[in-house]
Amino acid sequence: MIDLRTDALSRPTDEMWAAMRGAEVGWAYLGEDPSVSELERLAAALLGKEAAVLLPTCTAANLVALMTLGEPGTQMVLDPTSHIATSEARGFEEVCRLAGAFVEAPAGCPEPTTIEEAIQESRRAGLRTSLVCLENSHNNAGGIAVTPARTAAAATVAHRHGAAVHLDGARLFNVAVALRVPLARLTEAVDTVSASLGKGLCAPGGALLAGSRPIIDRARLNMRKIGAASIHKAGIAAAAGILALTSMIDRLEDDNRRARMLATGLAAQAGLHLDIESVQTNIVLVDATPSGLRADTLLERLAQRGVLGLRRSDSRIRFVTHRLIGDGEVTRTVAAVAGSL
Repeated sequence: MIDLRTDALSRPTDEMWAAMRGAEVGWAYLGEDPSVSELERLAAALLGKEAAVLLPTCTAANLVALMTLGEPGTQMVLDPTSHIATSEARGFEEVCRLAGAFVEAPAGCPEPTTIEEAIQESRRAGLRTSLVCLENSHNNAGGIAVTPARTAAAATVAHRHGAAVHLDGARLFNVAVALRVPLARLTEAVDTVSASLGKGLCAPGGALLAGSRPIIDRARLNMRKIGAASIHKAGIAAAAGILALTSMIDRLEDDNRRARMLATGLAAQAGLHLDIESVQTNIVLVDATPSGLRADTLLERLAQRGVLGLRRSDSRIRFVTHRLIGDGEVTRTVAAVAGSL
């Protein structure tokens, strides 16, 4: 089965398994696990921030960032199609008590003017904006890689109005490779950034939250409130995370290239619509509307031919490349889609 539903399915490498077996385990909660401490140090340096902290998932990292930066009873500006809005159970409302002000994000990032308008409109209604959230790469925009300049433009407006900025960077490593820029360039304008170790980097799990040292100190306190502050034997997973950061980033070029290869093959199918130019990282979004097939129907047919994708709407399907997907799997996927239309 060719499973293209998510890159979270990418298994750890043999080197990661060996590192996990040999990991020295300490009490991470007290800062006594050497692997966790080294992972957090590496992450902070790569992401251009003073400090970083390990969390179980990127969803948890996002939630802790919102708890730390946002002020209850205020407004948060975000894109309605962002992962935080669509896939994290609206924790910003339920846990953080933040009101969502939704602004569209063309090509993966809200325009500064729309952020300005949302902040001004809420101010007229007596509601202050304490936080703006961005996403890079943008999942529901097809993995678009947002440039440092666009991120900085959005963050500048937020900061001018006294709002902090959080970047959901679950797949930020793919963006850095696609744009050929250092990770720190992608994060220099934001206050906090989350990043996943368990997607394209192939670690067994875990995510990082990075920011200034005072922010991360507060984040560690908020982690306790949601039960994410004490990951027992965390050094085992952290050992694989160190290898993820030191040896797996460059190979994401293969995932990005194969996504483009897949998009080119699918674009040639008369029953599908996709924007090849938007395929910049490892995500391919296709629209089956021209075929007259619902996404569920097409996915059922594909499964019978040994290919799995993820339903994103009644008409849209997502495919994500990762380490377990080679050129041969891409070719077989294109053939399976062609035979299913």
